[in-house]
Amino acid sequence: MSNAPELDASQQLPNPVHRAGWVLSLLVFLNVLNIVDRNLLASFAPQLTADLNLSDFEFGLLNGVVFVFFYAVMGLFVGRLADRHHRPRLIAAGLVLWSALTMVSGAAKNFVQLAIARMFIGVGESALTPSSMSMLADLYPQHKRGAVTGLYYLGVPLGAGASFVIAGVIGPMIGWRNCFYVLGGLGLLLTPLLLLTRDPKRGHFDVVKPDPLADMGLIVALRQVYTLCRERPALGFAMIGSVFMHIPIGAASFALLWLVRERGFGESEIQILYGSLLFVFGFVGTFLGGYLSDWYQARFAGGRLRFLAWFLIVLTPLLLGYRFVSPESPFFYVAMSAGLVSFMAFYAPVFSTVQDLSPPDMRGVSTAVLLFMSNILGIGLGAVTVGALSAGYTAIDIAQPLTWSLITVDLLSIFTVVSFWIGSVYYERDKHLIIK
Repeated sequence: MSNAPELDASQQLPNPVHRAGWVLSLLVFLNVLNIVDRNLLASFAPQLTADLNLSDFEFGLLNGVVFVFFYAVMGLFVGRLADRHHRPRLIAAGLVLWSALTMVSGAAKNFVQLAIARMFIGVGESALTPSSMSMLADLYPQHKRGAVTGLYYLGVPLGAGASFVIAGVIGPMIGWRNCFYVLGGLGLLLTPLLLLTRDPKRGHFDVVKPDPLADMGLIVALRQVYTLCRERPALGFAMIGSVFMHIPIGAASFALLWLVRERGFGESEIQILYGSLLFVFGFVGTFLGGYLSDWYQARFAGGRLRFLAWFLIVLTPLLLGYRFVSPESPFFYVAMSAGLVSFMAFYAPVFSTVQDLSPPDMRGVSTAVLLFMSNILGIGLGAVTVGALSAGYTAIDIAQPLTWSLITVDLLSIFTVVSFWIGSVYYERDKHLIIK
């Protein structure tokens, strides 16, 4: 990279495997696989709930608290490890664990067995994003981090879309259990690539360099993140906005069940359609969130958070409106696609803002705190709330219980816009604190 300072001989990276483009490509692919494995449960929701005789509440637990508690809590420990140890090897260990337990999930016979497998999948997957975000911040300068983060988070729409297409196309041919076996095995085969990858030099593009003598424990590091959020409120409001954004994302694990039960779609039909829409409009949202937020931050007040607030103001009414519309209306598909765009557009602006506002030796743990809050308070709350509300509405004979459960949760996303807007005001005040 031409704008990088001269490296001495000990820091040269002669092998192509060490180049920024290669590392980014590998991390994007691993994120795709990570999301495919994580989302298989939601993709096979009709078949899996029927085969294992799962209630809506149990299904909500599997997608919510059972997975995200271990994912988020272990992410705090792994995030701190990512600030202190070899990050590619850390990801490799996580990849082995989540891939092996994905295969074990395919053999599950009941709720308890699947829940145990999901716990350890969460532990394994917790290694990927804190380590990846920290590595990418050391490989690319600040003004490119929104776009680079957007490229990394293409793994979300591509992985989620692929999981639905796999469920709709390959699932009927080989069964849901064999799909779990195959995808888990693929992850195990990729592990050697990580072991060949050198860990980037920390703080390579930063004026403020990491302290090589710093050896904070996790508790001290978490206190430091809290102090950072008080000193730089834009960081805190970015995390709060992410929590509110993740509540409807967690609820979206019920999307397929809702479309089949209460909107009349066939299982295979909607798996392929929903997966295809995720591919296209998730890609669009991730791309726009990354590149346009960099463009906006370079030209207008409020940074990437202000861009994201405006973006969501435009799209949120469509997300709420399509719950009431018949699938026979074109508006139904337009609004569903707009919702997918809005879900995916927020990753790059928020995660790159967190990286910019965090010192080089705290980026892993800052990302882990963001993921902890988003998953425990966001995804966990969203999925379990929809499951509980659906069971409650069904018990009192309310028509279309999933529809009203999803609408209830969707309304909370309004606070996302408020949080990002307030964060953008503080960002403008405190932007001199940005780590360049």
